[in-house]
Amino acid sequence: MVHPRDRGARALAHQDTRTWLVLLLASAAPEAPAQTNDAGGGAEDPASIQTVVVHGQRASLISSAAIKRTRDEIVDAVVADDLMKLPDLNVSDALQRLPGVQIARDRGEGSLVSIRGLTQVESTLNGREVFTAGTGRTLDFADFPAEMIARIDIVKSTSADLLEGGIGGLVDLRTRGPFDFADGALIGSARIIRGDLVDRTRGQYSILASKRWSMEKTGEIGALINVSWQERAWREDQKSTGNPVARSDLVAGQIVAAPNGTSETTSVGTRERLAVTTSLHWRVSELLELYAEGNYTEFRTVQDSHQINVLASRTFVPGSVELFPGTADLARITWTGAPISILSFARDTVDRTKQAAVGGTWTRGAFTLGTDVSYTESFNHLFFSGPFFDGTAASFTQDLATRLPATAVGGTDLLAPANFRYNAIAYRTRPFDGSLATARLDASYTAERFFKTLSAGLRYPRRRATNAPGLIFADAPVAGVNAADKPEFIQPNPYGNFFPHETEPSLRHFVTGELDLARDAPALRSAFNITAPIPAAASPLSIWHIDEETPTGYVMARFEARRLPLDGNAGVRVVRTHESVTGNQSVPGTSTVTPIDRRSTYTDVLPSANLRYAIGHDLYLRAAASRTVTRPNFDQLSPSLTLLRNSTNPALNQGGAGNPDLRPIRSKNLDVALEKYFAASAMVHATLFRKRVDGFVTTVSSPETYDGVTYQVSRPQNNTPADITGIEAGYQQFYDSLPGWLSGFGLQANFTYIDSETPDSTLRERVPLQNLSRRSLNVIAMYERGPLSARLAYNWRDRFLSGVTNVVGIGALPIYTRAYPWLDASVGYRFGEHVTFAVEGMNLLGTMRRAYYGVPTRPQSNWVNDAQISATVTVRL
Repeated sequence: MVHPRDRGARALAHQDTRTWLVLLLASAAPEAPAQTNDAGGGAEDPASIQTVVVHGQRASLISSAAIKRTRDEIVDAVVADDLMKLPDLNVSDALQRLPGVQIARDRGEGSLVSIRGLTQVESTLNGREVFTAGTGRTLDFADFPAEMIARIDIVKSTSADLLEGGIGGLVDLRTRGPFDFADGALIGSARIIRGDLVDRTRGQYSILASKRWSMEKTGEIGALINVSWQERAWREDQKSTGNPVARSDLVAGQIVAAPNGTSETTSVGTRERLAVTTSLHWRVSELLELYAEGNYTEFRTVQDSHQINVLASRTFVPGSVELFPGTADLARITWTGAPISILSFARDTVDRTKQAAVGGTWTRGAFTLGTDVSYTESFNHLFFSGPFFDGTAASFTQDLATRLPATAVGGTDLLAPANFRYNAIAYRTRPFDGSLATARLDASYTAERFFKTLSAGLRYPRRRATNAPGLIFADAPVAGVNAADKPEFIQPNPYGNFFPHETEPSLRHFVTGELDLARDAPALRSAFNITAPIPAAASPLSIWHIDEETPTGYVMARFEARRLPLDGNAGVRVVRTHESVTGNQSVPGTSTVTPIDRRSTYTDVLPSANLRYAIGHDLYLRAAASRTVTRPNFDQLSPSLTLLRNSTNPALNQGGAGNPDLRPIRSKNLDVALEKYFAASAMVHATLFRKRVDGFVTTVSSPETYDGVTYQVSRPQNNTPADITGIEAGYQQFYDSLPGWLSGFGLQANFTYIDSETPDSTLRERVPLQNLSRRSLNVIAMYERGPLSARLAYNWRDRFLSGVTNVVGIGALPIYTRAYPWLDASVGYRFGEHVTFAVEGMNLLGTMRRAYYGVPTRPQSNWVNDAQISATVTVRL
């Protein structure tokens, strides 16, 4: 009987020698190295070697197919050449094209990642846990520039030796190491990128240098440094229709759902990424290898926003009211005496993450011992500052029946400063800090029996997180100052081409605040005679500290049947969680604040098994079962309370509080997959999966009063179990059998269907998971022949639930985002073995995303982002 891993080798005989070598190297990649649960890059990764040495889309598809084929777990992979063949700015952009993956978009690029509808995803860098400081536990994948990553593995069915924490799956980012290159390497690239809306060009650069030295008596040493710098100018236009309001005065004898106004915002700025990877590896002998690695990333967004808000008023022009046919939803109206507010503000954020690690592996015969010690720090900060002023519109017309809701102001000159008065100078900052210290020890024993490998390991992490000194909210009121009194602080809206490709009228021409002093808060406040100092810290009620220790142990066996074409692994992971949550709480009925310290301890036993059976030539049936766990987010566990007053509209005062009694989210998972490999780079696959998730955290919102002021306060709570069922299907192939130049064509395609249900306490019904489209599709047309390569990538996702809001007089309303497409493309040409030139395009359709409250006749928001065009030169020496 031929073993499953050996069947694929027969197909290689029909490939040319170079392709055979590529696949052989890729197939040699370790299936699930013991160090994956916090591994150093000490062991050489053959799959990553081939992606560096061999260029071209075929090589990258061969590698990704080989990784999927040889791993015990159900895995999808992207390798370096794939990442560089499309204009991906960050890791999220690259992940969107894999089956089962959906992403949110932020300022025109990928941000939040969900796998099979779940955002509870564990993230690792070279096998070690990595995160972005904040309320959550995982990494913001937008932090990492795509060109820094050699390979991404998405593990959808877990093993005992893999890090726990993601009920959706695990995403492992692999950087390059010095032993990935045969000798030395020097690779540099430069890109210029331009956005059509922002109408600015910026540059992006990266360089990698690697060298190996052979020592006569002390083995071999390798060193690598990789530096990437990105800067991108961006613009986003957003037009939002206010929450529906129940009005009984618009149509006699009828309650009408009318919008409470419009909010129209143009945001522009830059996004900058700096990433540095350093690696020093020492192969002391065939038995011992040592390493030291460091990674640094900084992701900075600089944003200027100009926003005009016009609210619905108590009065309107008689005869101007029209409803959508057959509904009680307002379609058109002209309000009179409508309040106006104009907000101009700087909103800047920065993520900064550092990770350092040392470790090694020692092998003696069949026995291998590996260890890794690492330390990770992450910092996140928000800065918000700018002037607010208000006025009144004589008339304000809304038409909600158009693709982009139309708005117009009459009888009031929005460019006349005398029509406006200052009401506040805004100032807000919010930090997050986090750290993680981890020590790991793994051991494995290889046997030539049914159990091929027996492995066990211990891991001790200690994680800390805090939001101190908290959200500092220091908005200062301004009274008696007309906008015309300070002409140096106002300007005409510099972005009068709001939604430039749409013909519907909008409020494009109005005065806005000048933001030259917005980032110098003391100077701006001084200019308006504001003497109140900015607090050094927020209210103690809003500050939390969390200390968490999670000692872990696992045992696992990899097996291979002698009489059946069956192999796989089985094991169990045991995690003991010790959690300390400290903060402050108010004493009901008093103004007293008292400290609170909640401690909890619980144990999770997480069994898992992965089976693979060869049912035919290069045809595999897989089955996987596991139990996984995700701990609640830090802000959800916090006992603290944050209150945010709205100086323009007190009815929009908001608050947020945590719940230290939340329990973890646990999931039982089952996967069945069928995979067929019919060429080195060609495959077709389908996976059925089911998840039973218990303890989903949902938010319940209700009015609460503090110091005589009412806020709508949101608090988390565990919910009843939810079911997630779905199917992923994928296909990839180059059509080599076609004659001549036609043989360069290829196709990648995948489709995902996910059916999910979870109870929503606000809507009082079962709804799909938020931000999850039931259907999503990727189609990538490819061409590669000789030095020419090209790709056209189409991504589409179905309608999805993006939020829930409570509306007085109407009740809870779901917010849906409509289905939308996204199109990227690239064309590259390789001049010899050393120089490549590529032209790339992103968001070529100029997609406008649209959302609505419950039904399409109640529009909520529209967004449009830049179409980006770039040119890249890469030099390899």
